Amino acid sequence: QCKIYCEPFSGLGRTVKYARCEKMILNDISEYANNFCKKKFCNAIITNEDFIDCIKRWDSEDTFFLIDPPWRLDFYDNKKTSKINRKTATEYLKELGDILPTIKGSYIVTLESTKKIKSLYSKLIIYSHSTLFGNKPKTMMFSNRPLKIQIPQITEFIEC
Repeated sequence: QCKIYCEPFSGLGRTVKYARCEKMILNDISEYANNFCKKKFCNAIITNEDFIDCIKRWDSEDTFFLIDPPWRLDFYDNKKTSKINRKTATEYLKELGDILPTIKGSYIVTLESTKKIKSLYSKLIIYSHSTLFGNKPKTMMFSNRPLKIQIPQITEFIEC
């Protein structure tokens, strides 16, 4: 729950249904994702800018950021997307590491379980009911505030 909910890498907005906010910002450099979100989330502000610009534009003490950057190295490979279409996952992480300490609002960053960023709080989420490529799916969550997980669908998977 927050005044401003912002996803700098919104994709298709699969987690938006859990947001309780006055203003919703969904940003992505994918034209397809933006068109999808415009149709599905008609009350949201849909933007198409670099995630750093999005964070700077919407950052305030009243903002909650859900930051789920691409995990694949070649995620955006379309010359029409924007000037940043050739960034790698490593470049996203470096830029993210630079901007996170400056954020006034709250944030949760989700990353592949082997990736790390400097953060005061972190939790490992393990889905124990199935396997993917022979392993249990895992995600790391990082935040600048204590992680209070209140979504029943994932609470049972939290590992400290």
